[in-house]
Amino acid sequence: MYKEGDTVKKYATRIHGKKLISLLFLYALVTIIIASILTSLLHTMKSNYANQWFGKVSMQGFVQMLESENRYYGFDYFKQNKRESFGNLMFSIATDLKIKDLRTFVGKEVPGMSKYYSNIIVAGEGTNFTNIPNESSVPIEEVTKEREVAKDKVTEAEKNNPVQKKNGAKKGESAVYIYHTHSWESFFPLLPGATDPSSPDVNVSLLGKRMKEQLEGQGIPVVHDKTNMGDLLASKKWKWPQSYKASHEYVKETLAQNNKIAFPIDIHRDDQRKKVTTKVINGKSYARLYFIIGMENEGRAENEKIARAINSYLDENYYGLSRGIFPKYKKDGNGVYNQDLSKNAMLIEVGGVDNTLDELYNTIDVLTEAFSKYYWNNAEKVNG
Repeated sequence: MYKEGDTVKKYATRIHGKKLISLLFLYALVTIIIASILTSLLHTMKSNYANQWFGKVSMQGFVQMLESENRYYGFDYFKQNKRESFGNLMFSIATDLKIKDLRTFVGKEVPGMSKYYSNIIVAGEGTNFTNIPNESSVPIEEVTKEREVAKDKVTEAEKNNPVQKKNGAKKGESAVYIYHTHSWESFFPLLPGATDPSSPDVNVSLLGKRMKEQLEGQGIPVVHDKTNMGDLLASKKWKWPQSYKASHEYVKETLAQNNKIAFPIDIHRDDQRKKVTTKVINGKSYARLYFIIGMENEGRAENEKIARAINSYLDENYYGLSRGIFPKYKKDGNGVYNQDLSKNAMLIEVGGVDNTLDELYNTIDVLTEAFSKYYWNNAEKVNG
């Protein structure tokens, strides 16, 4: 006998079946999408991301984690430091906010404060979060503009600071490659009346020239690339942010053509003023320097190793000359800085906009001394 209730049940079952199929299809679709996203992002899941995550955990957090396994790990530490609550620790890890640090609440929202999120690998004398390096872009029109230059000061500085030649470098070889991604970076003392410390003629290439001469005097062969980066960028219709893309191309080509080059060194000038960038040691005035490590480079540990070695020499023999070693990520500028091209690649910022050429040459001479020590101590390993 025909029953209306049976029809309703069959209809309900059919509807339920369709919903179930739809849900299964949706589940499969979402699973495929998530799997695709994870697969596409897999190559970016590098160790530096883990490093950034663990960077959120304070020293106390690590000690508390270790203490959870063995209470003796935290015994000495908590005798000298106040214990933070577990709730505060977990809140800090989950939100990247530190209850006792107001900067973490407003730093990412207030323009200009994001630089306080930069880390410091090695802090030099006086280095803190108020004077960490911070790159500022420059219009291409400014970097290619001809300006009045004080050539007499260049001549005077070279006369006052003769190159010390001990052993001539072997001809036809090259172990060091000096170049300048921001070749226009100059100094106010060399640009009378200028309001922008940029020049296509008198700039950081003078420091590269000085370092080449000093290294060759130590028997170390050098190639100094004086490419005018402002003109190169203008010819490609590129802007300041493409500077490292441009230098990466010609540095890569140079290294491919000369496999003897083991040390590509990119020399820059910082934007800070004289108070931060100057140090008097034993009555002699120096332009302070620092090292940059590109954190998006997979091989950055090797680049950091050489920076630490040279920085340690400077701290031991010329304390206060180095401002330290700083990490830079993609958000800070480039993130790699051509350091993917060689495990010995370095980016060194020498001086600031107010330093004199005498101060800069004094520093280059000390940097040469430090690098020479490292080079000759590791020559067999590097060349082998």
